[in-house]
Amino acid sequence: MALFTKESPATPPRPQPRANDAQPAFEGTFLGPKITIDGTVTGSETVLIEGHVKGAINLSGDLRIGTQARVEAKVHARNVTVEGRLNGDVSADDRVELVASSTVDGNIKAPKIVVAEGARFRGNVDMGSAKPSTHSESAAKK
Repeated sequence: MALFTKESPATPPRPQPRANDAQPAFEGTFLGPKITIDGTVTGSETVLIEGHVKGAINLSGDLRIGTQARVEAKVHARNVTVEGRLNGDVSADDRVELVASSTVDGNIKAPKIVVAEGARFRGNVDMGSAKPSTHSESAAKK
């Protein structure tokens, strides 16, 4: 094939994707929008809620409260991301994130908290306090 020609070069065929190549968008437990749970949810894997949960959620993995979710519960997980509506206190071992579409009515306790512009939040925030060093304590006594 010449570099300067009027003929268009043949485009190489694209490889067809195989069914097992596609990665799932979510790995973990999914509670769909038509699911209602009245009680306690516990576990160690990632959970995505799009339905209605009333009671308590205690996970050692991550929790994502989706845009369609309505949660009325005391919530604890390693990381909590709220996109929908949460009515209750939330605590996390690492981080709580409220995205723009979220509405939270309750207290938040976590070392890291992210609140996006547009998120609605009513409650108190506790990011923990560092213990004062012995140097600070001795300076305060003087």
